[in-house]
Amino acid sequence: MKKITLYLLFFLIGIHFALAQNDSIKDPITIDKLNFMVGEWKGTGWMMTRNGKETTEITEKVEYKLENDIMVVEGLGTKTDSITKETKIVHDAFGVIFFDLKSNSLMINAYKKGEFIQSEIVLIEDKIIQWNMDIPNRGKVRFTVNFNTENKWLEIGEFSRDGTNWMTFLEMNLEKIK
Repeated sequence: MKKITLYLLFFLIGIHFALAQNDSIKDPITIDKLNFMVGEWKGTGWMMTRNGKETTEITEKVEYKLENDIMVVEGLGTKTDSITKETKIVHDAFGVIFFDLKSNSLMINAYKKGEFIQSEIVLIEDKIIQWNMDIPNRGKVRFTVNFNTENKWLEIGEFSRDGTNWMTFLEMNLEKIK
C-alpha cells in the first residue's frame, strides 16, 4: 500500500510540474495582436532598381480568413508610363500570416511570382512589426512596418551583406482607406 501511495504522490507532483510549466508561457504573440493591420491601404512607395529609384502606387488589402485563424495580405504596386500613359503592375505579392504552434510564434508565408519565403514576424514595439529573409550567397533583407500613427502604414525594406550594416532599398507610405 505504501508503494501505491508513493507512486500516486509522484504522479500528482509530476502533473503539478507539467501544468506549472504550461502556465509559465508568457503572453504568446497571437494573430489578433495584428488587428491594426486589417483594412484597405493606399499610397505610394519607392524602390531602388538597376535604373535608380522608381516610384509606384501601392495598395495593400489585409483581412482575416478561416474564422480569424489566418490573415491574408494582398499587395499590388503599379506604375504609369509617362509617355504611353499605360499602367503596368510592378509588384504583385500575397502573404498568409498565421500562428505556428510548433515555434509558438507568428509566421508569414509570402509569395511573389516564382518566389516563396517563410519568415517569423516579430513585434519589436507596439504596432511595429519586422520580418526578414536570407538571400543565399548575397545577404539579408528585412522589412519593418510601423503602424504607430493612426491609419498610417509606414514600411521600409533594408538590405545587408553582413547582417550588421543596413541600406534602405524600399519605402512605402500608405493611408487606411477602409
